[in-house]
Amino acid sequence: MTNHFSMLGAILGLACSLVVSDPLAACTVMRLQRGEDVVIARNHDWGTDGGLLIVNPRGIDKTAISPVQPHRWVSQYGSVSFAQFGRELSFAGMNERGLTVDLLQLRAAAFPAADAGKPTVNAVQWVQYQLDTAATVADVVVSLDQINPMPFLAMLEKVHYFVTDTSGDVAVIEYLDGKLHVHRGGEGVCALANSTWEDSSRAIAADHASNSSEQRFMRSSYLVTNAGKQPDDVDLVDYAFAGLNKVAQDHTQWSLVYQPEAMRVNFATRAAPKRRWIEFTDLDFNEGAELLCLDINADLAGDVIEHLEPFTKEANRRIIDDAFNAGHAGMLRDTVKEMVLNYGENLTPVGVD
Repeated sequence: MTNHFSMLGAILGLACSLVVSDPLAACTVMRLQRGEDVVIARNHDWGTDGGLLIVNPRGIDKTAISPVQPHRWVSQYGSVSFAQFGRELSFAGMNERGLTVDLLQLRAAAFPAADAGKPTVNAVQWVQYQLDTAATVADVVVSLDQINPMPFLAMLEKVHYFVTDTSGDVAVIEYLDGKLHVHRGGEGVCALANSTWEDSSRAIAADHASNSSEQRFMRSSYLVTNAGKQPDDVDLVDYAFAGLNKVAQDHTQWSLVYQPEAMRVNFATRAAPKRRWIEFTDLDFNEGAELLCLDINADLAGDVIEHLEPFTKEANRRIIDDAFNAGHAGMLRDTVKEMVLNYGENLTPVGVD
C-alpha cells in the first residue's frame, strides 16, 4: 500500500503544475470575539468554484497521500470539511471538538526535507489529518514534532495554516526555509492572509501595506479589534460575513463562518450566495456512520441537514473535474484524476475489508 500512495504523490506532484492556476490563489481568515461569543471567518479565493462539504465520521483507516514515508492513522474525531480537489484534500474545516483548521497560500513557504525519523502527510491533506486526530491547538503543536507536512511539488504547494480551538488558543503555523515557525496566542494572533506572520506584523506596526495580502491582513485585524466593540444586538455571524465582504477579492469563491461553541458551520458561495448552515448536533459521527456530502454551490438556503447525500465517486468526480479541467488536458492529467478518485474509494472504517 505504501508504494501505491508514494506513486500517487509523485505523479500528482508532477501534474499539479499543469492543472492549478496559482496566480489566483489567495485567502483570508480571522478569529472574531465579543465577550464569550467567538466565530472564525474565512474567505476561499481561487480560480475555480466547485467543492463539496463533507461529513467525515470517526474510525476511518487512512494512509497519507505522500511521496515519502506516508503516515497511517485512524480518524478519532468527526468533522465537517470543505474540499475542492477531492476527498481528503480539504482546505478548511471544523471537528466535533471545535478545532478549526484552515490552509492559506504562502509563496514564501518551504517545507523541510524528508527526515528518516518522521512519517509525512501531504501538505494539503494535513488539514484533514489534524481534524481527524487533534482536539486542541496544543495537540496540533505536539504533532509537529512527530509528523512533517510534505508537498507533492515544493514549488506549487506553498501554504501556511491557521488553527483555533474552544479554549481560545490560536496558532499560525509556517514552514520557512525548511524550518518550523509557530506563532501562538489569543488576541495577538487573530488573522492571517498570504504573507508571513512576520511581514504581516510589520505592516501593522508600520501602518502600511505593500501588497494585497497585507491590506487584507490589516483590514482583518481592524475587524478583529472592532468585533469586541459591537453592541449585543449585532449578530456576530452577520458581522463576520460583512467583514468577509470587506476583504473579498474578484475571485473569492466561498465564505465560511465557524461557530465552535454552538457547533455550527455557516457558508455562502459566489455561485450560491444565500446563507446556509449545518448543525453538528444533527450529524452522526460514529464509527461506521455513512460518509455524507453536499455540493457547496447547491442553490439552497438555511439549514442543509435534509439535503445531505451519501458521498459517491460521482460527487467526488464532479469537483475533481472542475478543479483539474481548468488546466492542460492530457493523459497525465486524466491519470491523476483517476488516482485521486480511487484514493477516496479505498478508505474504509477500521475492521472493514
